[in-house]
Amino acid sequence: MAREVGPQRLRCEMQLSLKQTSTATLVALLLSLPVWSEQSAPSKPRRLVSLAPSVTETLFALGAGEQLVGICTFCDFPPEVERIDRIGSYVAPNVEAIIAKAPDVVIGVPPNSPEAVAALQRAGLRVVIVQVDTLEQIEAAMRTIAHEAGRDAQGEALLEALRQRMAAVRARLEGAPPRRVLMVVGQNPLIAVGSGIFLNELITQAHGLNIAADTHQQWPRLSLEVAVAKQPEVIIDGSMGSEETGEAQLLGVWQNFPELPAVRNGRLYGRRSYALLRPGPRVAEGFEELARLIQPERFY
Repeated sequence: MAREVGPQRLRCEMQLSLKQTSTATLVALLLSLPVWSEQSAPSKPRRLVSLAPSVTETLFALGAGEQLVGICTFCDFPPEVERIDRIGSYVAPNVEAIIAKAPDVVIGVPPNSPEAVAALQRAGLRVVIVQVDTLEQIEAAMRTIAHEAGRDAQGEALLEALRQRMAAVRARLEGAPPRRVLMVVGQNPLIAVGSGIFLNELITQAHGLNIAADTHQQWPRLSLEVAVAKQPEVIIDGSMGSEETGEAQLLGVWQNFPELPAVRNGRLYGRRSYALLRPGPRVAEGFEELARLIQPERFY
């Protein structure tokens, strides 16, 4: 279901380029938001503006990349995005630049600015904001984006391919031992993946026991003492490393705890992977990547 939103409720979409975003900025984005609805979609919009990386990735996966006339600053995948004009940042879209593009529809996710959304609506533009916290919402968002692009059939095909790849990974994990997992996106403060978000769902499906899920928060701040006391067997630290540098910055603060099971057994990973962190068409790829970290012996 498509919903239009204001300030964010823990929905940084995980795809804000962490290499460009400080921990303080990330935390500022993980806040709550009101919701309002929108009119029905036009039949076949030709010109689209994307306000989020996952929306842009979904449109390209649908074969609708040529319909994009504007994307946000953080959109960096696939490489073809380089040809598309930028229309402001993820949280602060440039209203004038968007209006100048004369789009049929503007699509985003929280935390897109409610003021900018309202201004676009006053200008007569259709704005659709999709929720992407959970796997179910991600699927619904992809279906909505496909509909807005006039590509419903391609949307269903994309979803089916995603489900099949997810199922194939789950099949490899049958009977795998449960392992205590800590996944963090910041070290100072220590911000963990909690409950109620798709990353927690992926950890669970990979037979991981998320040690931060019992906080009942989406992005809890943990003390280092609490994290260590829970003795994680796998640590996936999204505040270290990157897709480019791999695990070059692996140890970080965890080097001070050599007896921690994850450190002792070589299951400490510095991983800032946007396939994993972005709630879009690469979620199945991200799931396999996560599963390989938690249950590596199932992928030999």
